[in-house]
Amino acid sequence: MKKVMTGLLVMGLLVVGAFAQAAEKKVTFSVNVGMQTNLWKASSFDLSQGTLDVRAGIRLGRSFEISPELMYVTSHKFHLDYGYIYPGVMLNYVAKHFFIGAGAVLPIVYGGGTSDSGNPAPKINVGYIADHLMLTAYIIMWTEHDPYGDFNFPNFNFIGATVGYRF
Repeated sequence: MKKVMTGLLVMGLLVVGAFAQAAEKKVTFSVNVGMQTNLWKASSFDLSQGTLDVRAGIRLGRSFEISPELMYVTSHKFHLDYGYIYPGVMLNYVAKHFFIGAGAVLPIVYGGGTSDSGNPAPKINVGYIADHLMLTAYIIMWTEHDPYGDFNFPNFNFIGATVGYRF
């Protein structure tokens, strides 16, 4: 079921991207690469992970935009045998070249021939847009329960930054 939902989200993003060149730019599409690291109670900034994501930006009036997205994250040390997939949606406030927003992503962990999803996780982002360039900084706060308390909300976070090309 998770593969079906992920597949539907990818297809939806591609369809939205196909119409990104519409008049008045009511819909935009971006491809972004970046890095993220951990921000945990027990340790921080000791994991480096590469990210690749696709986003659609659907304007809701002059100042708001809803942005479905799909992010792929490598495991630490950039191993490809396991990692994360984050399908999600953001609501952004856009003012000239800057945006700030909040939303949720669904963490899907895969590796070793299996996959598992967690609880929806809040995500906050802030960024800058200039013509085709898009810079974004974000934090993802996992809401999983850990009996030891190290990975409970809000102690288990990932922070990252991306640079992208906007169509």
